[in-house]
Amino acid sequence: PAPQFILKDDAGREMSRADFAGVPAIVYVWATWCPQCAEGLMDLAAMKKEFGEAIRAVAVNRGESRDVAAPASAIGRHATGTIFLLDPDDTYYRAIGGFAMPEILFVDRGGMIRFHARGPLSREELRRRIEDLLTFCEKENVC
Repeated sequence: PAPQFILKDDAGREMSRADFAGVPAIVYVWATWCPQCAEGLMDLAAMKKEFGEAIRAVAVNRGESRDVAAPASAIGRHATGTIFLLDPDDTYYRAIGGFAMPEILFVDRGGMIRFHARGPLSREELRRRIEDLLTFCEKENVC
């Protein structure tokens, strides 16, 4: 299962894993110092636009303060429908056993991780993984 969490967005609103129940989620763990993460966030935004309400796109900034992460997240949030959360203590990253950047989780609506990518994915690979998740969910009636 995906780890439980309570994280805040850059406006200070708390969100938990329960807030994403009912819809498959792509959880993208990133940082501003990670050059491949910027492109990955754009790819995530494109996938959110392409798949619409069939998925939740959640970007978790790891280990950075609100002042550092907020400018990047504010631009992306308004433009893409991606939900940006802050993890200044890096607890979520540790909970998923993170050791690469970015870390990308494909989570079904029941909170189970169906695929965990360590490192960047191309836009095509990201799309294929999302399609695989949605196909699995439909077939198994879990998403």
